[in-house]
Amino acid sequence: MPSRPDPATQTNHALRLVARREHELLALSELSQELTISLDLYGVADLFLFNLMGQLGTSRSALWLISEHDRRVPVLLRSHGIERRTAAALGAACASWLLERLDGEPRIVFASEADEAARAISLLIRRESIALFAPVLSRGEILGFLAVGPRVGSGAYGPVELQALQTSLGMVGVALHNTKLYNRLLENNRQLRLANENLMELDRLKSEFLSNVNHELRTPLTVVIASLQILLDKAPHDPETGEFLTAALSEALSLKGSLENLLDFSDLTRNRVQFQLETGDVASTLRTYFEERLPGVTHGLRELAFHAAPDLPLARFDRQRLLQLVDALVDNAVKFTPEGTRIEIRVSPDEAHDDSRIRIDVTDDGPGIPPEHMKDLFDSFSQVDGSATRRVGGMGLGLAFANRLAERMNGVLAARSEPGTGSTFSLFLPVA
Repeated sequence: MPSRPDPATQTNHALRLVARREHELLALSELSQELTISLDLYGVADLFLFNLMGQLGTSRSALWLISEHDRRVPVLLRSHGIERRTAAALGAACASWLLERLDGEPRIVFASEADEAARAISLLIRRESIALFAPVLSRGEILGFLAVGPRVGSGAYGPVELQALQTSLGMVGVALHNTKLYNRLLENNRQLRLANENLMELDRLKSEFLSNVNHELRTPLTVVIASLQILLDKAPHDPETGEFLTAALSEALSLKGSLENLLDFSDLTRNRVQFQLETGDVASTLRTYFEERLPGVTHGLRELAFHAAPDLPLARFDRQRLLQLVDALVDNAVKFTPEGTRIEIRVSPDEAHDDSRIRIDVTDDGPGIPPEHMKDLFDSFSQVDGSATRRVGGMGLGLAFANRLAERMNGVLAARSEPGTGSTFSLFLPVA
């Protein structure tokens, strides 16, 4: 008849078990608090391994992460009690074997499972005194794996230690997953910040270049124009000389206009242009503009029409800048459409936004804009036809200038076009 355990022995065993569980709970609590503080991937690995080694009573451990680029070669994060190069080689040798074992059944893999089929791996595991491997999981995905050595004092891994190990692995899996996401987010933000800084510097250099070009060319051009004007106003010339002088004066004035546009654009991009936003009647303002612009457009054999919806609400805008903006859109329509084209200015409520904005459309029934050029319409120095043989001249500043004016008036400028049916440029201004 087997002897019954001594009550004192049972009590001591129960007390030791309770003490071990209290120790595990305390260690897990400390690990949880530490992992919420650390945001460094290697720091997380160190915290986890030191905590786990204390829980399990082992002096050897290593932690690997599976690379996002090559799952066959795990990356060693940290190892303690195992030389780093040796630990890296151990992970590389065991990765395929472990992933095969864990496929569909994430669990703890004991060293004894490395049988004759994995003889070389078995020898390496025994040489490095590895007792078990365990996967690191997050949302069902294997992020990496852990190896630990035997417990100091030859104690076996019992249910308490294995349960603590599983709980710790769950915590570190979440921490590693969050840390990777956090680091990726920080790196993406850094790259975006650098790209933005480069764009700002490029914009500054462009504006500085525009100012320098304007300063260096405007003064001598003024002298050239004045000289040509004097020559034309003096005694009569022979017809051929007069034609040459007239043509030269016309081109000089055109160049002066381009330089003035450059200066206006440069000032606008550097926020040097003052805006006086006032409450006013958009339809009345644009009707006056239409009447002034009509003779010039019809002289070029293009029809110009105007239509305003009744009972429009008042809007907030700068009158001078609004006229500049609409004039740039009409100029663009005249420049890029053939004779016989109909151009219309329409003012109406923006029904898509509950009439909280006023919509100003400049439409034409010209050839339209190719789809591949739509994304570049409002870029400065952009031309739909950028070739040296293009039919239409200009620096490509008109639409970019108009877009900047719209932004400074808290408006939005948009465009839509279909080749063969014409184009529509729409300005949306907030109502008062």
